[in-house]
Amino acid sequence: MPKRAGIRLMIAILIVGLISGAALAEGGAIRTYLTFRVTNRTQSAIANVGEDLQIEVGVDGVEPTAWQWYFEGEKIENNADERIYNIVNAQMEDAGLYTMQAYQGDKMVLKVDVNVRVIDTTFIPASGDDSFPVYGAFIALGIASLMAVLAFRRRQSA
Repeated sequence: MPKRAGIRLMIAILIVGLISGAALAEGGAIRTYLTFRVTNRTQSAIANVGEDLQIEVGVDGVEPTAWQWYFEGEKIENNADERIYNIVNAQMEDAGLYTMQAYQGDKMVLKVDVNVRVIDTTFIPASGDDSFPVYGAFIALGIASLMAVLAFRRRQSA
């Protein structure tokens, strides 16, 4: 019985292989599909106010004939038709969602979103800011420890 099951399995695999091969070949030719992948991409970018910022998308496997960048859904008109988009002298209003669309002829083949943040450093406290002094925490810890020791001594003497 196990020998028959093995033969039946081999026959079933052979039939599936023949059917799938016939499905792929149409008129004696095998179809191929163009595949591509994003090779590099700025996923999110952060710039300080006044800095220049470059966002880019690279594609492997297909060479788009046209590129177009959008900001918050609106087409960017000037210098936004390459795979790299430059933001010169970034300002707070430049922060938001940028979208790059790549076209092959009239057909869009790729759409990538990039989130851009612009930081105004005048509102960020400097490193080592004393808004909550560390020494204050140590003083509070010392007072609490002293109170715990005094309470423990009172219990011992009672």
